[in-house]
Amino acid sequence: MFDRRRILLIAVTMALAALVTAVASCGSTQPTTYNPPAEGNFAKMTWTNAFEALHKKISREYVFTEWKSIDWSRLHSKYAPLIQAAQARNDATAYQSALRDYIFSIPDGHVTFSKDQQFQNKLVGGAYGLNVMKLDNGNIVAVWVMEGGPASSAGITPGARIISWGGNPINTALSKTRIFFDRSSHATTEGVLLAEMRHIVRAPVNKQTSVSFQNQGESQAKTVTLTAVDDGGESLRRNYPNSVIPPETNLDMTGSKEQSTVVKKMLPGNIGYVWVRAELDLPDQLPGNHTPTVQQFKNAIDEFSSQGVKGVVVDIRNNAGGSDSMVARMLGSLYPKKTFYEYQNYVGAVTGKMEIWVANETPDAKVPYIDPGQGLNIVPAAPLFKSPIVAIINNTCISSGEGIAMGVKNLPNGKTTGFYTTNGSFGMAGDMVNMPGGITISFPFGQSLDVQKVVQIDSRNMKGGVTPTVRTPLTLENALKTGAGQDVELEFAQSLIQ
Repeated sequence: MFDRRRILLIAVTMALAALVTAVASCGSTQPTTYNPPAEGNFAKMTWTNAFEALHKKISREYVFTEWKSIDWSRLHSKYAPLIQAAQARNDATAYQSALRDYIFSIPDGHVTFSKDQQFQNKLVGGAYGLNVMKLDNGNIVAVWVMEGGPASSAGITPGARIISWGGNPINTALSKTRIFFDRSSHATTEGVLLAEMRHIVRAPVNKQTSVSFQNQGESQAKTVTLTAVDDGGESLRRNYPNSVIPPETNLDMTGSKEQSTVVKKMLPGNIGYVWVRAELDLPDQLPGNHTPTVQQFKNAIDEFSSQGVKGVVVDIRNNAGGSDSMVARMLGSLYPKKTFYEYQNYVGAVTGKMEIWVANETPDAKVPYIDPGQGLNIVPAAPLFKSPIVAIINNTCISSGEGIAMGVKNLPNGKTTGFYTTNGSFGMAGDMVNMPGGITISFPFGQSLDVQKVVQIDSRNMKGGVTPTVRTPLTLENALKTGAGQDVELEFAQSLIQ
């Protein structure tokens, strides 16, 4: 996932050495420069000392403490003793588990913990050979069952209603499932549920669990014991949304492949389709693709407009985010008049206070932050696209990608759809800490504010993100189609274009 401070992170870090501390000008209190927080390097400290340094930094610089009601004292009281105990035993697994639990107590998709595949394999490297989804009616059902796997061998078939897991009612079992194996924390109740469903079916290899289920067409429930096997991560690859999103859409940032950040095609019924993977330009503009992302998007929209399409589907599922100014420019093809997009509200490294600046995201920018006190606007870019437009969203549409969702939803001719809301993590990410054990932790140092200067999109009380205008129904039929790899959300989006 790319942070919204975005591709210039390395350049900004280098520029910090040349910046001077903000000073008053002509009697004004407005700073003349903005100094982002510096990276914290605690990697050579003991675990306990590194934790204390991390806690001091993140509790001062994390910008949603009040918005999300983070009780730093409580978190410190809970996790500092666990870190100390791990240090005393020299238990690396206990250290990382406690640190992960601490970080994942912050409900924010921009709070990240570097992935440790060995740690993950140790705790959830096995699987029970099925995936589950929660339907609109509240039932938890098996939507994919691995042929010859533990669940299949025990008689579980796709569509089976899962009644209990490990001796607990299924919803209780889900709430007890550890979900700190993902790279990012989870900002909303929906995000937590998706993580619980993804990980309840995984466990250490050879671990056993009891499952009660009722197959479709059967009158009696059955209880079986499943033993986790090494599936090579197959259940993760088959899990929604991976089950419906082709792997070739993943960005390769090495420059080794020829690909675009924007993919377009025509759908049946004279409907245009454009998939936006991220709001950034690939490094060195990969071979065969020298067109900036904004221009790729505009070219696609302009082409669909000239062809007189019935409407356009903009697919921003799994969108990794990127540049805010890029989003504002992309939306210019859809907006008839200048429209406010956001204020960018950053924490000052020296003062600890919030300051409004605009990130200067132009290539080779020598001044990383400009226009103090000003907002970012959507400026129309002719020709204007006037036909219906539907954005497909999901919980892994994060950061600047959520800005596209917001922009489309706010259009009179725009709608959003999908099974779930967007991630609910719209702040400016990039504050970083290096911890012992090769662990890197990052968190946001800026907020996106609406025209009233209130935080927008970022979750509060586990609710947030951009919601579907019309939610794609999660019926048993649609869940089973999704488990089989059929793109129900795309089909539903097409039906919304009248």
